[in-house]
Amino acid sequence: MLAEIPEEWSPFFELLASTGLRVSEAIALRWMDLKFEGRPCMWVCRSVVGGVIGAPKSRFGRRCIPLDAGLASRLVNRRGAEAGEEDLVFPSGRGTPLNPDNIRYRVLIPAVERAGLSGIGFHAFRHTCASMLIERGLSPLRLQRWMGHHSAAYTLDVY
Repeated sequence: MLAEIPEEWSPFFELLASTGLRVSEAIALRWMDLKFEGRPCMWVCRSVVGGVIGAPKSRFGRRCIPLDAGLASRLVNRRGAEAGEEDLVFPSGRGTPLNPDNIRYRVLIPAVERAGLSGIGFHAFRHTCASMLIERGLSPLRLQRWMGHHSAAYTLDVY
């Protein structure tokens, strides 16, 4: 699926797949939320719903998630020299938060069709990430915290 994503959108979808972020959290991500020194990670502390920037879905949504070193490097390389700490990592052409519907219809659905798949939405990347973390042996409690769920029981029910 990721092979069918256009190159300019690859970092966005790789971020969704490797971190399990909700799309609302990914489009709210600022450069100041990313830490590249030492062990790369990102702080999830905002989301965009209906074009409005606010807190994550719940208080459990505030979390720190490790970033793959390769993805961290690709993110650093795509940052423009003029990008400030409070600027969005994935802004629209006007510098505003992306509209998930636009990404869905212009990028995701065409890529899904090219891959010969159907029924793949943004949440499929989140579910795939969680499944891969379970396969790697992440404990239910750590998975719950990674995904930003309110309880490990809920996480286990979902995954």
